[in-house]
Amino acid sequence: MEGDSLYALFSSHFYTSVNIQTVVQNKKNCGSMMERFTAFFMAPVVIFHLNILSYFGFLLLFAYVLMIDFQPVPSWREHVIYLWLFSLVCEEIRQLIYDPDRFGLLKQASLYFNDFWNKLDVCAILIFIGGLICRLIPTTFYPGRIILSLDFVIFCLRLMHIFTISKTLGPKIIIVKRMMKDVFFFLFLLAVWVISFGVAKQAILIHNEIRVDWIFRGVVYHSYMTLFGQIPSYIDGVNFSLDQCTVNGTDPNKQKCPESNKENHQPVFPQWLTVLLLCLYLLFTNILLLNLLIAMFNYTFQQVQEHTDQIWKFQRHDLIEEYHGRPPAPPPFILLNHLHQFIKNVILHEPAGRQRQLKEKLEKNEETALLSWETYLKENYLQHLQKQMKQSTEQKIRDTSKKLSKKKKNNRKTILIHNKIKIELLHWLCRTEPTLAHTSCCRQCRK
Repeated sequence: MEGDSLYALFSSHFYTSVNIQTVVQNKKNCGSMMERFTAFFMAPVVIFHLNILSYFGFLLLFAYVLMIDFQPVPSWREHVIYLWLFSLVCEEIRQLIYDPDRFGLLKQASLYFNDFWNKLDVCAILIFIGGLICRLIPTTFYPGRIILSLDFVIFCLRLMHIFTISKTLGPKIIIVKRMMKDVFFFLFLLAVWVISFGVAKQAILIHNEIRVDWIFRGVVYHSYMTLFGQIPSYIDGVNFSLDQCTVNGTDPNKQKCPESNKENHQPVFPQWLTVLLLCLYLLFTNILLLNLLIAMFNYTFQQVQEHTDQIWKFQRHDLIEEYHGRPPAPPPFILLNHLHQFIKNVILHEPAGRQRQLKEKLEKNEETALLSWETYLKENYLQHLQKQMKQSTEQKIRDTSKKLSKKKKNNRKTILIHNKIKIELLHWLCRTEPTLAHTSCCRQCRK
């Protein structure tokens, strides 16, 4: 249908050699063609693709400014980003306060923040505002650039939302979100081993380290990097070297040396103990805990993969519902739609049209009516199933009785044939054997 409407819309521009009747007909259908044109660009799928293209343009311009054109005085490209972000802020505010079903601001805000992607949008916008404030102050210019660079990562994560339209990639987003929860709880178990090993190692090797940054490196950072194979060289006496450390901790760029002999500068700490601690640490973390995490990931993947089709349908419904009520123009041109709505609703005081097609939540009477309707349909469906089962049972009984009657008929025929053969055999014996002619069997056969 969309292809036919597009053909009817653009055919008059490509084919100019038409007769007068066609021109008159096109003039008569001009209104309907404009309606089709409007309906085409108001379709959720078109709005979705236009917003994707707009968002890619925003990310490309944002990355260009961060890497190439980040000046003390904002350039025109950076001002375009500010305008773009302002349009995104206006759209988020519209989604927050737009209440066609008269739920109230609190319930509407609750519905808004229940969506993970809305939380991500608000987080990205707030971080951008914080980075922009720091960027405009000369003394915090560089921290502002760092904040905006980190905010770019959050804006890129927002791109995962477009994958919900795919039946293959959409459920994978749910898998990633659940795996992140698994990792969060797994980190508590891992932190116990990392901190316990780090504190024991630091206390055995280093004496009275007072620099907080190097304490953190020795306890947390080095212990964590050991999981990935970066084992500290000073943990035993084989690779011990004074060139890689400072004896009294006076050099801020080097760690403090482990316990060593003052005369020959050889390590005096128990090497066998530190090596044993390292082996136990790697055994429990690399083998036990990491395999536990892999098993948790596997369980989560299988659990979601079994319901892939249902998850994708729910995601697709949410996506269609989101873009069904969204203004057709993509950012930053969406500001024109917002300006039009502001003039229409605030200045001219025109009431907003009630959206009856899609609803987030129902009133009590509507919910009661919906439950009654669902109960009625459920009862009808169960009665239909029972009727089918009953009919199928009766049909089975009929088929079984027919088979039994056929078997009875066949058995009667078989008995008659068998008796006939017996009688013929007795007749033949009575005729051929004179000794059997006067027996009782022959007399009965003659009778």
